[in-house]
Amino acid sequence: MTEAQANAQVYLIETYGTRNYTEFDYSNSKQAIYFLFGRETTGLPQEFAQARADHCLRIPQTSHIRSLNLSNAAAIVVYEALRQQGFAGLS
Repeated sequence: MTEAQANAQVYLIETYGTRNYTEFDYSNSKQAIYFLFGRETTGLPQEFAQARADHCLRIPQTSHIRSLNLSNAAAIVVYEALRQQGFAGLS
């Protein structure tokens, strides 16, 4: 494991997270940022996520759907982090 990996911030994206993904400030992180998504059908194990509740985020959605498509969810969250960082390195 590299030093960057050991000091990384890991955010879990889960339907039962208590904070919206937009509530975190990703812009000043000097650490690597990783997002962990569960399976579309089952998500992350609830016990695993609850043990990391302070980094468990959710994407607001209607109660009429079970979950978002995984690739759409990843795009939403990653682009919010990139937006907050001024799309550094992108043109």
